Amino acid sequence: MARDARQLTQPTDAVVCIGASQVWGPPVEAAQPLDYAAALVALRDLLRPGGRLVYGEAVWSGPPTPAATAALSGRDDEYLRVDALVALAQGHGFTVAGVGEAGQDERDDFESGFVRRLERWLAAHAADHPDAPAVREQLRAQGARYLDGYRGVLGMAYLTLVAC
Repeated sequence: MARDARQLTQPTDAVVCIGASQVWGPPVEAAQPLDYAAALVALRDLLRPGGRLVYGEAVWSGPPTPAATAALSGRDDEYLRVDALVALAQGHGFTVAGVGEAGQDERDDFESGFVRRLERWLAAHAADHPDAPAVREQLRAQGARYLDGYRGVLGMAYLTLVAC
């Protein structure tokens, strides 16, 4: 049975956290770097020794470019590279049992799904709906941000971690 981490009263054997490190950091609106360390500390506290964490989080797949950072928070330090994330996990009570990174096809599918959600909203609402102009602008901007900005630079790492 899946449970919200807030419902756990005792450490558990397994936790999955995919793309949610911002929960333990500053508000997204503050445009600060992800606080991977705070997330790893909180997640480690949920696990028994030997417990496993599947941890997926955004990382720089390549050196951040001005176009990529402009499309995101504007900061080169917003994300880590995979090797730095692995080192951070090791420094926060985990042994690394596996490392992977989403391929470009997976990233494209993810971003396309985000765009499709906006397209579905537009198809389901009248063109003169009060929110339609904002949704159309979000759709236009998201495509530009991804294709002309962070495509091929922002990735998703997946770590399998064992609590020490």
